[in-house]
Amino acid sequence: MPQKLSTRKSLAYALPVITANCLMAPIGIVQGIYAKYFGLSLASIAMVLLFARLFDAISDPIVGYFGDRYYRHAGTYKPFVFVGGLLFVVSSYYLYAPPSDVDITYFTLWFMAFYATWTIFEVPHIAWASQLATTSAAKAKIYSFRASALYAGLSLFYVIPLLPIFESQAITPATLKISAIVAGVLMLPFLAVCLKTTDFSSEAKSPLPTSDRSTSPREGNIGSIIKNKLLLVFIGAIVMSVLSSGLWYSLIFLYVDVYLGMGEHFAKVFLLAFIIGLVSTPLWYKLSVWLGKKATWLFATCLSISSFIYTGTLSPDSTTMSQLVILKAIQTLGFTGANVLIPAVLSEIVDFSHWKYHSHNDATYFAIYTFTTKSITSIATALGLGIAGWYGFDATANIQSELSIFGLTMMISWLPVVFAALSLIFVLRLPINERRHNVIRARLAKREEFS
Repeated sequence: MPQKLSTRKSLAYALPVITANCLMAPIGIVQGIYAKYFGLSLASIAMVLLFARLFDAISDPIVGYFGDRYYRHAGTYKPFVFVGGLLFVVSSYYLYAPPSDVDITYFTLWFMAFYATWTIFEVPHIAWASQLATTSAAKAKIYSFRASALYAGLSLFYVIPLLPIFESQAITPATLKISAIVAGVLMLPFLAVCLKTTDFSSEAKSPLPTSDRSTSPREGNIGSIIKNKLLLVFIGAIVMSVLSSGLWYSLIFLYVDVYLGMGEHFAKVFLLAFIIGLVSTPLWYKLSVWLGKKATWLFATCLSISSFIYTGTLSPDSTTMSQLVILKAIQTLGFTGANVLIPAVLSEIVDFSHWKYHSHNDATYFAIYTFTTKSITSIATALGLGIAGWYGFDATANIQSELSIFGLTMMISWLPVVFAALSLIFVLRLPINERRHNVIRARLAKREEFS
């Protein structure tokens, strides 16, 4: 029997996510920084983002495959998490602290390195939780801790521009450089606590059942995935959801800083919203236990849709900071719910794969999820920036044309509403629920007992 998942181990597991997401926080802003402060064109940045992130997305299934292969032999993902975390710090520093004469080649290389090292850390780490948590409630619990750490990291980043060492509270290249240094200093001790406190190998079901050990990597990782209809419906929901959020996030910095002319408030607004996300994470966990994961996921998506609609109603002449806080708070609440529920639902689908196909391929399943997220985010980011630029939006201009404003609003508001609404259809079609997952876990336990 697996040991009980304690709060202490859940917290230790989540700690490195704080620093990782402090480093990940500016990734939706960095393209605006390179455009505004270093003169790179939106069109060239959009092409780099599309190429680099699609190339990087290929690394997800590769890391997932080798992570699962190593796990079958050693019963742990520790080396991937440790090495990936340290390399992620290095690549983040060079991306966020470029030289003054930076060009598109520099941006391309370090942007690709940033996401490649993130993958080495992220895929095995998120798959780890699926081994730690066995029951439906435990899965929601550990991923809620992970979501809390995510928002703690985001909050840490948005505190930095408010420090008195800066002349302005706007996010600048100096802000990014300091954030990379702060997160880099914290990463090593957080990784040490994570790896020492959380005894993953004892939590894992090791040795694997005979039927699972005999499954070949090809059959376990490819055959079961193709056959798994639950995963296909889940991926459909993710594609639509990430298209909506990717468009919104690709343009929100330029929308607030350039179009609304409220860049001084950007960090404060996001910090307040992320604190709300951090505080609300336990509530999403309790709500998912009460209503079920699917119903709670639907509710979170409806909150996101309302935030997209609200975004399209703002204008430079009348928008106040309180309106920005309301907008970001609603959007963050919806995204927080998704961050808690989506990996927990996928973990239940992984358990279904264990039972149905006799295959232990947790990292591969989560790699498919991160691969989909990155690929669609890269497409959404390129579309958002590229089409806004095609309509004439200029990040360096003080005055925008009506046509450019139309293009910006369409890409940050109305198209995200459409894609998020489509994601609701896929979520409704997911057949797995808490009762069915309990049946799957009981059958897995019986199989292990007789293996």
